[in-house]
Amino acid sequence: MFSKALPSAPAFSYTNYRWWTLTNATGPLERGIQQGVLGFYVLEITGSASLMAISVAIQGISALFMLPAGILADRFDRRLLLAASMILAGIVTLAFCIGIMAGIESYSWTIIYVTVTGILTSAQMPVSRAILPMTLPREYLLNGISLGTITGALPRVIGPGAAALFYDFLGPWAAFSIGAFVLFIGAFAVLPIRLAPIDMIEPSTTSSGVRNSAMSEVISFLRTRRELITVIGLMCVTGLFMMGPVNYGAPIIFTEIHQTDATQLGLAWAMLSAGMVVSSLFISSMRELNNKGGFFGMALMGGGFCVAAQVLAPTPALTIFFFFVWGCFGGFFMNMSQALLQMRTPDQYMGRVMSLSTLAMLGLMPIGVAQVALLDNAVGLGTQPAVTISGVLCFLLALSAVVFHKEFRQAR
Repeated sequence: MFSKALPSAPAFSYTNYRWWTLTNATGPLERGIQQGVLGFYVLEITGSASLMAISVAIQGISALFMLPAGILADRFDRRLLLAASMILAGIVTLAFCIGIMAGIESYSWTIIYVTVTGILTSAQMPVSRAILPMTLPREYLLNGISLGTITGALPRVIGPGAAALFYDFLGPWAAFSIGAFVLFIGAFAVLPIRLAPIDMIEPSTTSSGVRNSAMSEVISFLRTRRELITVIGLMCVTGLFMMGPVNYGAPIIFTEIHQTDATQLGLAWAMLSAGMVVSSLFISSMRELNNKGGFFGMALMGGGFCVAAQVLAPTPALTIFFFFVWGCFGGFFMNMSQALLQMRTPDQYMGRVMSLSTLAMLGLMPIGVAQVALLDNAVGLGTQPAVTISGVLCFLLALSAVVFHKEFRQAR
């Protein structure tokens, strides 16, 4: 009955996928809440853009924990790993909120919160992405990926703006507490999922040997799929020249250049998610899409253009508009990258491939933040020129991949 009501969403006819969808919506909602208000909160309590950049960079450094999370996801019950990480992140977030209510509004307290939740969030992402292909037949995977992007992006349309309103009217503790609540919901939603057992890898005798053997096996697999190496390489470009620069520049652009409050910044992140929903709806209406690599590369080119346009826009409204356009490109970027990786990766490697690809983007984000902060503060270029340079580099590198790597461009 459910699938008949949604004829363009055959993935929803599978019970496991519906439970995964609920869990998938809660993780991005919590991250969107944190993304929407964390930078503003750090600027408010410290008045320092450099300290704000450090807090953002720590989130990316925590992404290094994706590698052991990916290995664990290929060895143990993925459901329990995901539920445990979400429950622990919810407990830590609640403790942070209680601290703020008790008057602990220090930068060191915030760094502890960002570090611990960053580690736990890093553990969630590759595990959740490794679960997705196990909930559906392969012929419906693109549909499931695009619908997953929608259900992950829709909460972020509401989340950052709602968190910003709570922040302005009730205080930062209220904004962050929403994130704790949704994490608990996501943890309990993953438990009813029933997954087939995966092929386990025979463990080595030492812990270091296990890790090296597990990752070298995946590297050997990737060497046979050059188009996947290009996908992961472009995700590195995304962290360095798109995600890092925007996470550094957006709070500064809104607070110091446009002189607006947290609500406008939250609205910008919400419009990013709205754009992803629009493009993902288009993709979900298609049973198959050829030249996924070409669409992926062109979406990254569009993202690079939008990064520059956001910081150069003369008004907050125009900046928010370019966040929406960026989101439209982002829908193609996320769906095509995940389809290329998940359709070509055997299940026994899925956790590690997902951890490598996600780490490529989020793990390099601190370096992206650092290089823009260096150009802004140490070199003295200013925020707008520094972020614009990153956007241009992102555009050019994506263009090179589309033009010169035919196998990637034509990947289906």
